[in-house]
Amino acid sequence: MQEQHSKKEMALSKFVSILKQIKGLPVATITLDHSVEGNRLFKHFTKRHPRFPLFGYKTIGVALIERKAFSNGEEYVKSVNGKNSAAYFMRKSLRAGYTFREIDPIASIDAIHAVNLSSEVRQGRAMDESYRKKFTDYPVNSNNTYYGVFLNDQLVAYLWVVRSGELAVLNRLLGHAEHLNNGVMYHLVVGYVEQDFNSDSPVKYVMYDTFFGASEGLKMFKQRCGFKPWRVKWMQS
Repeated sequence: MQEQHSKKEMALSKFVSILKQIKGLPVATITLDHSVEGNRLFKHFTKRHPRFPLFGYKTIGVALIERKAFSNGEEYVKSVNGKNSAAYFMRKSLRAGYTFREIDPIASIDAIHAVNLSSEVRQGRAMDESYRKKFTDYPVNSNNTYYGVFLNDQLVAYLWVVRSGELAVLNRLLGHAEHLNNGVMYHLVVGYVEQDFNSDSPVKYVMYDTFFGASEGLKMFKQRCGFKPWRVKWMQS
């Protein structure tokens, strides 16, 4: 009985701690469009959270970079500079000869699949089965764009961005296991954000899932790239 009581107290204490964290988060209202992607994202983000049914699924601790905090892409890069920073590792990648550019996913299907199969384990977990199968049905339109980091024309990391209204979502990103120590993932994310913030796109926020539930290594990666936890109110125009 005493052990059960202790477990309940610990659970209650953890819940109170989470509520305090939530209360201290900045709040963003983000408007999605009514495209196929926008409708899908809105439905997914606002459905009930399986562990915290009082909240929407992607409304608490959402990892965001707010565009208006920076006048351009270069200013964003300066904000993630310093020792062992995202900009530091991007420069390491650049010095080693890696380059960043937009890609055609259909023409890169085999290269993307090779990246997916380059390691059996990611972030301490076995690779999800969806990554093991060669995906061929990539949508290519204004809502779905793709980017890659290359070494001598070999794709070594890729990023799938889904856009809707004011939001750009880092939908899927992965690097080849043999190149991860060269900073290619930082090059990929920082390169994309810098390019977007230098464009005339309507994006106001870049999102990379949430902080809650992420591994410590993934949290550190997000923080180094400039993502911060937010509460989000999702709208559709």
